[in-house]
Amino acid sequence: ALLTDFGTRDPYVAAMKGVIASRTDAPVIDLTHEIAPFDAWEAAFFLRDIVRFWPAKTIFVVVVDPGVGSSRRIVAVQTDRGIFLAPDNGSLHFIEGKAYSLENASMFLPDGSTTFHGRDRFAPVAAVLANGAAIESLGPVIDDRRQLDYVPPTHSRGTIVRIDRFGNAITDLPVTRGTLRTARGATISRWSAAYEGEGPFLIIGSTGCVEISIGQASAAELLQLRRGDRVEIVEDGH
Repeated sequence: ALLTDFGTRDPYVAAMKGVIASRTDAPVIDLTHEIAPFDAWEAAFFLRDIVRFWPAKTIFVVVVDPGVGSSRRIVAVQTDRGIFLAPDNGSLHFIEGKAYSLENASMFLPDGSTTFHGRDRFAPVAAVLANGAAIESLGPVIDDRRQLDYVPPTHSRGTIVRIDRFGNAITDLPVTRGTLRTARGATISRWSAAYEGEGPFLIIGSTGCVEISIGQASAAELLQLRRGDRVEIVEDGH
């Protein structure tokens, strides 16, 4: 299952798929290739929201890699949902499991480039794993993976973690009542069970967390909300 910031116009995804297809009969499925360029945060929250819906033994190949060719590591993480391959840049922040540093160069494409590890390292290693190689063969166990600069929510304070394509501002708060105040001065007290109605409202979205929304309009644009903004829920009357 492939997750990248490559888009589909350039030959990058096609090259990765070709390497995998030439080495294994396992199906190759696109999660998305529309992660914002270099955005490990977006990749991490994308994974957080979808992994539980995927079958066990899936191999997730995450290539959002602004540090390609540098000293950054490639890590593999074994979980009960499958194996995750990614650069060590925080994109696996929410993935818990035993981690390994990918150091077995015999699995890489020969004469690979320093600028396209997705094709030359991630893809052939994913194929080897799909064919049954043990994750222990990739390299040593590590316990110092990089994490995002992210503050988990408390009972009433949280963060806007994503703006979706409809302009909904998705927070990490699971509360279901109260008035929400944003760092940019907006105050929203109306709750809705559907994406409809005039003016801003709060709704529990598909992630199980509070979203700031406006029916058929972009709440992020109209309220000047940004990912990373802090938000607070207060009890009505306080």
